[in-house]
Amino acid sequence: MTLHLEPDVVAGLEALATSEGLSVADYLQHLVQRELSATTDASPPSEGSGMVWENGLLVYRTGKPLSAHVVDDAIRSSREERSRHILGNLS
Repeated sequence: MTLHLEPDVVAGLEALATSEGLSVADYLQHLVQRELSATTDASPPSEGSGMVWENGLLVYRTGKPLSAHVVDDAIRSSREERSRHILGNLS
């Protein structure tokens, strides 16, 4: 397939692809696959596992939800780390 794009669009695609560490062809392939999967099925498959692109991020899917305490612990730890980084060790 051949695409005829305006130079400013090409420059924008090149910048976006570079920021993702991809070639323009790979970046376009990813965009098309993401759009096609978004239109064909709104939720990820429940079976199987592996790395999948989701909202521009690479996510590891196990097919099993995280328990609430794991999420709470991760949020608490992240907040504590951010506070230590911003405020320093004031204790």
